[in-house]
Amino acid sequence: MGGGGSKFRSTRVIIIGGGYGGVALAMALRDKCQLTMIDPKDHFFHNIGALRACVEPGFTKNIFIPYAPCLGKAFLQGRAKSIDLKGKKVKLDGGQSLAYDYLVLATGSSGPFPGKLSRVLPVTELELATEMYSLTLEKIKSAENIVIMGGGAVGVELAGEIATDFPSKNITLIHPHKGLIDGKRFGDKFRKEVKGQLDKLKVNVLLGERVVNMEELPKDGFGKCKVKTDARKALDADLVFDCTGLKTNSNVYTDQLDDKMDSQDRLRVNNFLQVEGQTDVYAIGDCCNADADLNMAHNAGLHANLVAMNIQLGVSGKNYKSYKPGGPQMILSIGRDHGVTQNGNRVLGMNKLKSHELFVDKYWKLMKQVPPAKKQGGAPKRAKTIAGRPEAQQPKNISRSKSMPPSSGNPNGQGKQTTPSAGGGAKGTKAAPPSNKKQPASAGQKGKKK
Repeated sequence: MGGGGSKFRSTRVIIIGGGYGGVALAMALRDKCQLTMIDPKDHFFHNIGALRACVEPGFTKNIFIPYAPCLGKAFLQGRAKSIDLKGKKVKLDGGQSLAYDYLVLATGSSGPFPGKLSRVLPVTELELATEMYSLTLEKIKSAENIVIMGGGAVGVELAGEIATDFPSKNITLIHPHKGLIDGKRFGDKFRKEVKGQLDKLKVNVLLGERVVNMEELPKDGFGKCKVKTDARKALDADLVFDCTGLKTNSNVYTDQLDDKMDSQDRLRVNNFLQVEGQTDVYAIGDCCNADADLNMAHNAGLHANLVAMNIQLGVSGKNYKSYKPGGPQMILSIGRDHGVTQNGNRVLGMNKLKSHELFVDKYWKLMKQVPPAKKQGGAPKRAKTIAGRPEAQQPKNISRSKSMPPSSGNPNGQGKQTTPSAGGGAKGTKAAPPSNKKQPASAGQKGKKK
């Protein structure tokens, strides 16, 4: 979409956050404007594949994709501390300030390891992250009784990964609701298929029960303990995984946009994905409320594509395009060979759309790079199997000194920085007035020019 030619090339766009939405937007805008994407990590973390790294040695190299080769000087490694809406600046932890013409908040969400990293690492370092996943694999090998708290997508997929690669483990999945996978948009047929596949893998699923002694459990989840539920059950466990809930990363915008946040700290956006009351500030991915309870990588990519278009339309004085939330859509992998997909009202069981490669190739391709396995010539080799399943290796002794770090809340460190690509900008660009009242979105709806 045209963006005003040379005028757009001088426009300063800052993206805060290098997750699924931030990376997709950066790749769409690179070489078109004065772009700066800020993130404390030096690698994109493909957390869709993170749970496979818990059971497959060496898989970690597939889920960290470096930013620099595809973004160059448009990538700034650091941590955004605050934003100044009136001055149109972003301030970093180190004191540096960057001016923008358009700001896109793509701060994402944080959650427990192993599905997320941000609560256990101040800054995601590749070597340390790799060690953490390797240690988790060793802990799974040595454990006999494994308890997973939380039956959302992460809990279900983790149970599937462990049960597939280590079928002799006694795995219990505890979920406080009557059905797996929360969200009003997912029906009984979908949930029934998910539970049926876990049943076939001999995962013990406890529904309608809540763990009541989380504070008594080992901080890193490793060690013999009793997991107690409000149904007066006490389960023996050698390893406990907390897969409960995500928290919106809102620290950078809370001070300036606290009146634009919903009850889950997500920013309220209009049909054009502009933050309410703002024409030059957008929010995408998990930190916006565009898709209600459907925070997924796929939606973040849709947000990114629309915002890339709307920023260029705004610079050229043209009408914006509106975002239309889709119907319920989820692709769950349950181990290497199974999975469940819901697309609208259609449910597909035993679906391998995600389970085999976990979209690894897709995101390496998005970032214009080649996955490690293909660099070495060929697809990844699966482990030797017994009865169709990867052979469980002999457990190794694990030193308590090598335990994973405990949860420590939101990260607050700062990494090294490279020179940002932020040049002079064209201010006063035309933009559609925001709508403080949520309008019904339609795919072809156009906004009004200022």
